[in-house]
Amino acid sequence: MTRACIIGTAGHIDHGKTLLIKMLTGVDTDRLKEEKERGISIELGFASLTTPSGVRCGVVDVPGHERFIRNMLAGAGGIDLILLVIAADEGVMPQTREHLDIVDLLGARDGVVAVTKIDMVEPDWRDLVIEDIRSYLAQTCLSEAPIVPVSSVTGEGREELLAAIDAAVARADLSPRGKFTRLPIDRVFTLQGFGTVVTGTLWAGELREGDRIRIEPKGIDSRIKSLEVHGERVERAIAGQRVAVSIHGVEREASERGDWLIAGSAPPMADLLQARMRCVQNSPYAIKNRLRVRFHLGASEVIGRAVPLDAEEIPPGSEGFVEIRLEASVPAERGDRFVLRSFSPMRTLGGGVIVDVSGHHRRRFRDGDLAALRLAAEGSIEERVLGAIVQAGMRGFAESELAGRLGQPAAEVAAAVGSILDQGGARRLGRGILVARESMDAAGMEMAALLEEHQKRNPLQWGILKSEVKSRLEKRVHPEVVESWIQERQAAGELHVRGDRLRLGEARIVLPPALQQLRERVRADLDARGFAAPSFKELADAIGPQRDLEELLNLLIAEGELTRIPPDLIYPSPRIEEMRSKLREIFARGSEMSVAVLKDALAISRKQAVPLLEYFDRQRWTERRGDLRVAGPRLSDSAGPSPAA
Repeated sequence: MTRACIIGTAGHIDHGKTLLIKMLTGVDTDRLKEEKERGISIELGFASLTTPSGVRCGVVDVPGHERFIRNMLAGAGGIDLILLVIAADEGVMPQTREHLDIVDLLGARDGVVAVTKIDMVEPDWRDLVIEDIRSYLAQTCLSEAPIVPVSSVTGEGREELLAAIDAAVARADLSPRGKFTRLPIDRVFTLQGFGTVVTGTLWAGELREGDRIRIEPKGIDSRIKSLEVHGERVERAIAGQRVAVSIHGVEREASERGDWLIAGSAPPMADLLQARMRCVQNSPYAIKNRLRVRFHLGASEVIGRAVPLDAEEIPPGSEGFVEIRLEASVPAERGDRFVLRSFSPMRTLGGGVIVDVSGHHRRRFRDGDLAALRLAAEGSIEERVLGAIVQAGMRGFAESELAGRLGQPAAEVAAAVGSILDQGGARRLGRGILVARESMDAAGMEMAALLEEHQKRNPLQWGILKSEVKSRLEKRVHPEVVESWIQERQAAGELHVRGDRLRLGEARIVLPPALQQLRERVRADLDARGFAAPSFKELADAIGPQRDLEELLNLLIAEGELTRIPPDLIYPSPRIEEMRSKLREIFARGSEMSVAVLKDALAISRKQAVPLLEYFDRQRWTERRGDLRVAGPRLSDSAGPSPAA
């Protein structure tokens, strides 16, 4: 067996569940004074049963009275096999039906039926009751279960019942109940020498002495002082066992039934869940939109509202997807089984399996949301991981948040991500952003269209600013997707980058004829001026009113055909190198140069000479010494002006 087995009783009040357990195990599970006085079980009872083949099982004895269904639910969540108890003198009763509905909803699919009190009825009556029971069970999860007549007073049928239980344990499905180490707390008490002790059925994983633990939803951090299983001190407890945990430094009042003890990696705390549920045939009414309900998971009961997603309502006997909106969070996991009961009066409505704990709100009747839920319910881990990445679209999904979103252990999610990346279904960008292949393709098409539109609308701009691309797409496309696309298109020669500007297609702009003519007029004017460069205004006055002149000049400057000397002098770029040659000639005649010397050498005004000298200083062609200049370290370099110019 992969874990221990828990047998749970079910049945109507006063059908002899507790007395039957005492006959089988020797343990009286009624421990409260009030239970002894009233002769009924009020709280959960626990015992240990060793089957004839030597398998040791835990036994949970639940109260049968309808007023204590909440207590019954607190212990039913960990049941693997049902021991359905039906008294021969009464047969199937209301709580027989409700208990069986509940354990069926919680996933118990096999067990044994004990027909008790056979010493109180005639054989003919007993046989009649057994036939009636068999007819009732035919439509339930126990349709194939053995029915064993037994008397807890005389012991008749005891060996046959133990043999039937042994066979049921041998065929039981004891696969792990979840991925995270969780123990729903169904009892809290103080024991001298041990302090606060909590008990429950360990759903998955294992607990060891000294482990760090957390009590949720209280958020209390502690550690395990000691462990007991069936009254025996152990160093390690495994899934499926009834465990008593002595916890360090936690007051008795700090925890209560319905809390959870969690060790290791924790499942997400969720107050919004989606599930596939069934409304039981005996439900007093359908599951309607925003119906107020009591949500039972493990030993916890949380008030919430149920919202059918794929139908107006879920009538008795029907199934559907439902969103459960809780008033408090629970440490839920995909695959957890739950029960829904009406708020008031309290009746069992149905239950099912949680399929999504991401906290992502789903809309009613939306095909996309329903498809995502079907994938969450039925898909493999790889399919569900890829589904989450695809759903994130061009914004991508942070790999570090994926395990929490899916409610799956990080190691399993990491393995699934690796498989998806290997198969090319998604890509990992930058700091762990996962983007589906089709989302990358869609983002590329959108960015290409954006650049093409910009170039069409702005023919004199060399390209669009990268920051503008990111800003215009930030709500739909992750910046890492933008960067990746730019790098790939640039490497392929389809995209050109100049500073912070991006351009698709040809690197150089081909001007239409009218702008070609304007460009030639600008070049002719500048060539005619020699070293006496004009300001933009002077150039505009000389050429005349032109709507595109400023944009054309900016383009020619960006492409390196023209150079702007701050604050506002415009030169043909070859003229800059001519001035550099003039500087070499000046310093060849002497070690220093004044403003006047430069004015005479270039035949320019002081208004033009001063900004030129400051430009030469920045290029390190000259160095200032008071009012004079000396040759700079880069005057003789073969390289042209630095980009910083």
